[in-house]
Amino acid sequence: MHINMNKLKKIIDLAKKEIFVEEFQSEVSDAETLGVLISQYFKWDGRSIYKVAYNAFEDSNLHNFNEKFEKLWLKNEAHKHE
Repeated sequence: MHINMNKLKKIIDLAKKEIFVEEFQSEVSDAETLGVLISQYFKWDGRSIYKVAYNAFEDSNLHNFNEKFEKLWLKNEAHKHE
């Protein structure tokens, strides 16, 4: 599957203009903007955001990190239900 990163970049650039005040737009990274977009897309649902981050780390071959990340997530979820 081929993903057109130019389209994603255009979405990120447009979102910067809509999300952040003009004075701050040049200081905001694409990563920060994409993070805000993901958060808003999933309506601030931590579980969905966790899944996005987990899969991004997996795609980046950060498997050992993800093992720790998953344990931390599960521990956090367990404390929510106490």
